[in-house]
Amino acid sequence: MQTKTSNLKTKLLKLAAPVALACAFAAAPTVAMAQDAPNASVVASQKITAEQQHVAAEIGKIQQELAAIRVKTLKANPQLITEMKAYETAFNNKVKAMGYQPEKLIKRAQEIQVEATKKDISNDKRTELIKEFTTIRTTLEKQQRSILNDPAISKQDKQVQDDVIDAMKKQDSKTTDLLKQLDQLVMQFKK
Repeated sequence: MQTKTSNLKTKLLKLAAPVALACAFAAAPTVAMAQDAPNASVVASQKITAEQQHVAAEIGKIQQELAAIRVKTLKANPQLITEMKAYETAFNNKVKAMGYQPEKLIKRAQEIQVEATKKDISNDKRTELIKEFTTIRTTLEKQQRSILNDPAISKQDKQVQDDVIDAMKKQDSKTTDLLKQLDQLVMQFKK
């Protein structure tokens, strides 16, 4: 069973793409929506979008702070890098053994993020991109879960996460508070 801190670490790593995509969609123009929807609906959706943008920006700031702490921690603890590389190798070997090709899915998700920021994109196309991105994210999550169902991989995953988080807490006392803030913002973002 994973600890709350371990779950926070996982969220930290997993949220980057969805938050970035949400920001991209939020930053896209709503002109086409204005033509199809009553004014009150457009204003409400713009308000929600502004709130989501604010929360996403805060999540991004915290992720940057945690990433900086993590970099310092890894420089100060080279044994963690060795541990992470061993885990990455085991994970990648399992990915290959199961026939998954996450690189292709990740590349397409990145392409979707670029497309979503174009100003001349229609709402229909935007909706199609959101659906495709959601499908990709779901597929990647299912693949990751199936890999982590291997007890050896799961145990190694938890150990690496716990070791890195513990070392980050020793490196910088702000880590615990930042992780708590991140958890709260993630809950707020999901509302």
